[in-house]
Amino acid sequence: MNNRVYIRGKAVQCALGSDLDEITTAMHAGRTSVSEIPLSLIGLDYSRPYCRLPVQRSDTGQSGEAYFNAILDATIARAIADAALDPEEVRRLPIFFGSTSIDIPIYEDDYRTRQHVLSQTSSGYGNIAHEIGRRFDMRGPCYTFTTACTSSANGVLFAAGMIARGMLERALVVGYDLYSNLGFYGFEALKLIAPLPYRPFDRRRQGIIMGEGCGAVILDKHAPAPDAFACLGGANGCDTYSVTTHDPEGGLIARVMGDALAHAGVSPRQIDAVKAHATGSYHNDLTECNGLRQVFQADMPPVTGLKPFVGHTVGACGVIELVLLTEAVRAGFVPPMPGFEELDPELGVAPLTQPLAINAGTFLLNYFGFGGNCVSLVITNRRQQVSAR
Repeated sequence: MNNRVYIRGKAVQCALGSDLDEITTAMHAGRTSVSEIPLSLIGLDYSRPYCRLPVQRSDTGQSGEAYFNAILDATIARAIADAALDPEEVRRLPIFFGSTSIDIPIYEDDYRTRQHVLSQTSSGYGNIAHEIGRRFDMRGPCYTFTTACTSSANGVLFAAGMIARGMLERALVVGYDLYSNLGFYGFEALKLIAPLPYRPFDRRRQGIIMGEGCGAVILDKHAPAPDAFACLGGANGCDTYSVTTHDPEGGLIARVMGDALAHAGVSPRQIDAVKAHATGSYHNDLTECNGLRQVFQADMPPVTGLKPFVGHTVGACGVIELVLLTEAVRAGFVPPMPGFEELDPELGVAPLTQPLAINAGTFLLNYFGFGGNCVSLVITNRRQQVSAR
């Protein structure tokens, strides 16, 4: 993209809560929040860790659909308030919605509580985005992305690209994945869920710890302040090495990172830190680190990962981790990656174990999904001469 696209407003709900100041304080201290979920639904007598939202449906007395929409609407409303949008700006907002589970949690709950003989089907992948538009009186176009772990990262990439090209003035981008039995038990069936501690990039890593959450950002062609975070560029691609995974040599991942840097007009040496995808699975970490070494060679910048704080929120991680990183930098640091202790010589990448003091910089954010989809974004909050609205 040739023009900067700015983050005008943002909000998040995750395992660390919804107060951004409290979340950044927790990240600076390396605090995480992990629960245990028993696998009793399939008759197993053990549990697996999961990063749950602080308030669960059972705490509210709501139906599954009401609880689902309450989290979604509250997050969007806070992002709109943070962006200080007026009613007409809200009315013209297009919606970019990214999720892996979409509305499966609603239908699981409905089937469980109403005992339907046949499971229901939704009216289409776009129904959540259209319902957001209806509830908030947003009349712009709606787009839905379901590209596994890159879903909402693709939403950011496409929304920013359309704004940069003058197709849109601003956009709402939402990443949302709520706990579902299908996702949780599916990952367990694949033997991808790790016991505690969660330690991506560590030699003793054992897999993924999942999480749930919702993030929302308002992207705008106008800078709300001279030091506002901006999307400089990005790239995506799909690795066809196999049905489920990337080429472990990391060639396509390296190419996407390189394309994102070129699109942003940034050299590898201008990157102050990398927010890695860092899922903790053997194959994904190996592939990402191979790609990182190809791009940065001997000049590897500081690297961190955010999933130990909030879990792997699958399709929502694009927006959630964008919000978490930008808020941490706004508070003066890049977060460490909890759980990392022992370098894996096969990876050759040692992430941050202490906060890195920085309040302005240019950052590469990586998202690499199940099935081979890859997204990299380049963001910055380095000042430039702009006129705020």
